[in-house]
Amino acid sequence: IRLIERLDRRGTPDENVQPEVFAAEPTEALEELQLLLQSAQPVRIIEGIDVANIAGAEAVGSLVKFIDGKPFKSGYRRFKIKTVKGIDDYAMIAEVVRRRYKYALAGEELWPDLVLIDGGLGHLHAAEEAFREMTASIRNREPRATSHEQRATRIASIAKREEVIFLQGSSRPLKLLRHSPALKLLQYVRDEAHRFAQHYHHILRNKKMLNKKS
Repeated sequence: IRLIERLDRRGTPDENVQPEVFAAEPTEALEELQLLLQSAQPVRIIEGIDVANIAGAEAVGSLVKFIDGKPFKSGYRRFKIKTVKGIDDYAMIAEVVRRRYKYALAGEELWPDLVLIDGGLGHLHAAEEAFREMTASIRNREPRATSHEQRATRIASIAKREEVIFLQGSSRPLKLLRHSPALKLLQYVRDEAHRFAQHYHHILRNKKMLNKKS
């Protein structure tokens, strides 16, 4: 019950939130997104994931949370990549997915309605495979446990430049109109995840440079 009650809290923009997000009216954007995803339930919680690194160094991941179309800063998470060596963005995405959603599988966190990955079809497939592996693992341990597939969570990715969307279970890119409210919201979630990942990456890079100088 406490998990559900958290939905009553709303994210509010602060000095770190880009103001242009609110060019898209949240209610209109979410209604269009619900139709796009063919979801029977409103799309209330969106979580965006991105990774950042330079040649595999100081690799990090980010997760941003939006509730009812607005950023919910208390739900933001950052991850220092632990299991991936070298340049492998797909594996990094998979690690972030596993580390974040193990808590949802354990019933300790709410599942989002949509997980949005910054990237193309390959990034989407990496996230899908991580979810499948996690689900299979918990089924082996707890056959009666509620799995990811039994939830309403959808997975999608949005590629930069082309601004096309890939939806879970389909390899065909979806191109929305440039002024689509749903597209504007997805772009903002994607860009906010990117900003948050880059911010943490630069913190680690600067820390490493200072340590070298000392």
